[in-house]
Order: sequence, then structure tokens, then C-alpha cells
Amino acid sequence: MALGPDNGSRRRLIIVLAAGVLVICAVVAGTLVKRSGEPVRSAASLCVQLDQAKNLDSALTSLDPTTLTPQVQALRTAVPVAPKEIATEISTLSQFIGSLLTDVDEAEVRDRRQALSDALARRKDEIDTVTDAGRAVQRWATDNCGLDLGRSVSSVEP
Repeated sequence: MALGPDNGSRRRLIIVLAAGVLVICAVVAGTLVKRSGEPVRSAASLCVQLDQAKNLDSALTSLDPTTLTPQVQALRTAVPVAPKEIATEISTLSQFIGSLLTDVDEAEVRDRRQALSDALARRKDEIDTVTDAGRAVQRWATDNCGLDLGRSVSSVEP
């Protein structure tokens, strides 16, 4: 009869251990699922997006939505995948271009080029920062992707 209580104790111990293992597995699985939805910051991912945003400066100057829309979207998509060493500069460019195009789209002026010129003039205090960011991204793209992105986005003077 001495074996009876030991079997019950063992059974409880096994149940407690199994429950602990299940909790640990659930936490690990939850963490993996959460991280799988986050974009991966990598040079390769950024190179793909920068290649799609190539010559954004020309598309911005012409304001041709056929070419501008996918390039701006590629720049926006580049923000969460940019490696930390260039993430700030990518974000600066994306925010600048995004706000610039919002102003152009919302302008009361019919001439989109005039609206672009006006929007650039209102942001003249940002031009140096954006120019520096553009140059840094160009250097990074050349060094890490072998890409020539064209002129700096901010080279479009008001």
C-alpha cells in the first residue's frame, strides 16, 4: 500500500510539469507569432525597396502618378525594413516626400508643379536636413546595393 500515495504524488508532479511545459511552449509560440508579423530589418530588404524607388527625384519633378505612386510606396515600405544605421535617413526622406505630396494633392492651385514649388518653399528650413539624408541614403545604396538612385530628392529647388 505504500506505493499508492507515491503514484498519486508522481501523477501530480507529472501534471504540474506538463502544465509548466505547455505554458512555456505557449509563451514561445506567442513570441514567434508576434515577431513573424514584424518586418525584418536587413540590407537585402532595403535594397529591394530602394531599387523600386530609384529615380524618385525625376518622378517627383514630373509629378507623374503612374511612376510616382509606386516609387513613393516603395520608399514608405523601406522605412520598417531599413537597417538601424540608415533608418533615420530613410524615415526622414519618406516623411518629407509624404508631407510634400499631401500638400500638392490638397493644394487649391490647379497647376501641380506650382503646388510642388509652393510646398517646397514652405519647407525651405528642412531642405538641408533632407539633402543630407538623401546623400547618406545614396551612399548607402551605392555601397550596399550597387544602386545609383539618381539625384537627391531634395535637389528639386523651390
